[in-house]
Amino acid sequence: MRQQAEELVDELSASEQAASLVMAGVPATGASAAEISAMKKQGISNVFLRGRSQLAVKQTAAQVQKITQDLDSSIPGQLPVWVATDQEGGFVRVLQGDGFAELPTALKQGQWSTSKLEREVGTAGKQLAEAGINVNLAPVADVVPSSIGTSNAPIGYFGREYAHDAAGVSKAVAMVNEALHAQGVQPVVKHFPGLGRVAENTDTNTGVTDTKIGADSSDLQPFEQAIEQGKSWVMVSNARYARLDAKNDAPFSSKIITGLLREQMGYDGIVISDDLCEAKQVGHVPVGERAVKFIAAGGTVPLCVNSAPAITMAKALAAEAKSDSKFAGKVREAAVLVLEEKLRSQ
Repeated sequence: MRQQAEELVDELSASEQAASLVMAGVPATGASAAEISAMKKQGISNVFLRGRSQLAVKQTAAQVQKITQDLDSSIPGQLPVWVATDQEGGFVRVLQGDGFAELPTALKQGQWSTSKLEREVGTAGKQLAEAGINVNLAPVADVVPSSIGTSNAPIGYFGREYAHDAAGVSKAVAMVNEALHAQGVQPVVKHFPGLGRVAENTDTNTGVTDTKIGADSSDLQPFEQAIEQGKSWVMVSNARYARLDAKNDAPFSSKIITGLLREQMGYDGIVISDDLCEAKQVGHVPVGERAVKFIAAGGTVPLCVNSAPAITMAKALAAEAKSDSKFAGKVREAAVLVLEEKLRSQ
C-alpha cells in the first residue's frame, strides 16, 4: 500500500501534494458554491464541518454529498474526500439535528459500563457514517485531575474528559476508538500530549503553557494505549509544554511531534493539528507559516476552521516546497501518509 501511495503522490505537482494535506472548515449547514469552487481550484480534498447544525441526518448527507462530489476530482485514484466534524457529546456536538444521538458529556459517558459506551458511541458513529462523515475529531484523551476539575478551561469546564485518572481515560478512549472504527468513522485522539492541566483555553487565550507534562508523564498513557490499539489518529494540542519544548507551541515543535510522538512513542500515522486559524494561541504566526511550521515539525494535516485561510495555507506549503527541497520531502512524505490512509479506508 505504501508503494501504491508513493506512485500516486509522484503523479501530483508540489501544489497538489500541499493541498492534499490541508483540512478546510466549512459551515456544518453546508458550504457555499463559491467556497467549494475555491477549494476545488486549489485542490483541497479534506473538509471539517464547523459550528452547530440542526439539519437532520439525511439533510446533512445531502450537503456533504455536494461538497464531496466536487472535491473528489482533487484526489487521484478514486480515493475518499475526508469529511470531519466534532461529535464528542455534551457541549461539543456539531450535528444536533433529527437522527443524531444526543450523547452526554464524556464525563458522563465515562461512568457507563463498557458495553453501554460501545453501544451508544457505535450508534452515534453509524449516524455519522450515514451522513457521509468519515472522520470524528474525538475522543478526548486528556486527563483532568479531580483537584483541577472545572478550573481547566478547555476540557474540565465542559466535562470533556472521560475520567480523572489516566487508567480510566485509557479504558474509555479505547472503547470509543473501537466503536467509531467499527462504523467506518476514523477516530482522532486529542489533544496530545495532554490539555488537562492548563488553566486557560488556547482558542481564546495566548501564552497557554503546561508546566507538568514531561516525556514520562502518566498523562501520555491514554495516547500510548491508543497508539498500541492502532485505530486512531492523533491531534496535537496548541498549548506550549515547558518540560518538553519551552520555545515552541506544540504544533510547531519537532521535539513533541517527531521526537516524543513519532520516535519515542512509535506513532507512524496521521498527525492532525488543532485549529490553526482562529486559535488565539498561534495568532502571532502568519497563517501560511503556521501550516509550514506544523509540517516541518512532523505533522501531517493542518486543520483550519475557515476555507479562505486554509487555501492560504495550501499555497504557503506549496511555495515553501518549491523553494526548499528538504521541506518538499516533508510535504511528499505527509502526502504519502494521507494517500496511504485513504487507500486503506477504501
